[in-house]
Amino acid sequence: MYNSSWAPNETSYQIFTEETWLQGALLSNIAYGVELTLFVMCFHLLARQTDRHNKTRQICLLSFITVIFVFGTLFVGGSMKFAQQAFVEYRNYPGGPAAFEEAEFSDPVDEIANVSWVVSNWLMDTFLVWRFVIIYKNVAKQWTWLLLALPCLMLLASVGLGITTLIGITGSSPFAIVNITLAILMFRHRMRKLMGVQHTSTYANVIAILVESAALYSIFAILFIVPFGLGNPVGNIFLQVVNQVQTVTSLLIIFRVATGTAWSENTATKLSTGSFSQSIRLPPISDIAFRTNQSSTAAGSFQSKELQIPGVVISQEVLRDDGVYRRGV
Repeated sequence: MYNSSWAPNETSYQIFTEETWLQGALLSNIAYGVELTLFVMCFHLLARQTDRHNKTRQICLLSFITVIFVFGTLFVGGSMKFAQQAFVEYRNYPGGPAAFEEAEFSDPVDEIANVSWVVSNWLMDTFLVWRFVIIYKNVAKQWTWLLLALPCLMLLASVGLGITTLIGITGSSPFAIVNITLAILMFRHRMRKLMGVQHTSTYANVIAILVESAALYSIFAILFIVPFGLGNPVGNIFLQVVNQVQTVTSLLIIFRVATGTAWSENTATKLSTGSFSQSIRLPPISDIAFRTNQSSTAAGSFQSKELQIPGVVISQEVLRDDGVYRRGV
């Protein structure tokens, strides 16, 4: 049993707040591990698929994931150093580490993390608007630009608010997220009729909808905003993870693009016209073998050859003496 005198001279609320800050820092490191893994996978796939036909797009995607990964790394590094200052270097700050975390946002170390968060947020919001255009381009052509207006306005508001505050807690356009989700759901029923349940899962299963709409980021943003609005320290846990989750969300979309399972400009058109292809997979064929059978009749001798492939038999019979009788299958 630990001695109670070892505990800091703080209220239970202060201690709980410190716990949330520390737990958020640890959770952020876990999310960064996922981010690093996805970055390596996406970079490898995009680089391997690059050719002279898609070189421009691939370079843009490679540049995008590299930039957001660098910003994500700067954010984690700055956040970890700031946590070290709060819990180790300036442990006796009035009010404890939690008070230090809340009051010293202007610290140069934390400012690096905040700026990285804000700039990467702009880039990933812009990327989400681009995905919005891709998905809606052939879904509702006459409404695309009208539907795009509000996400673009909210993106501009996000940029303006980020410049003025440099806190980085603004989120991506919820209007864009809702519309992307609805666009995919609109075609799910049609896809089930045209392609069957098996093919429907490629584009419109629950995971695809969550990834394409960046809903994972929205969920974590809500998990931060609600406790923050209620004044509950639990929001500190999700505050430190939101940036990493947003990066992971963007990388998941890029991964689907690289593997050819993401919605493209032609997906909606193919679904509308029913122009899709289904592949038939045959079992591997073993080595071809010929079997020769000899037989004799009153008219002469026959030679029968059979081409043997698992599941298929091709035979040829030849009348050897006079050449009159020939049969092939």
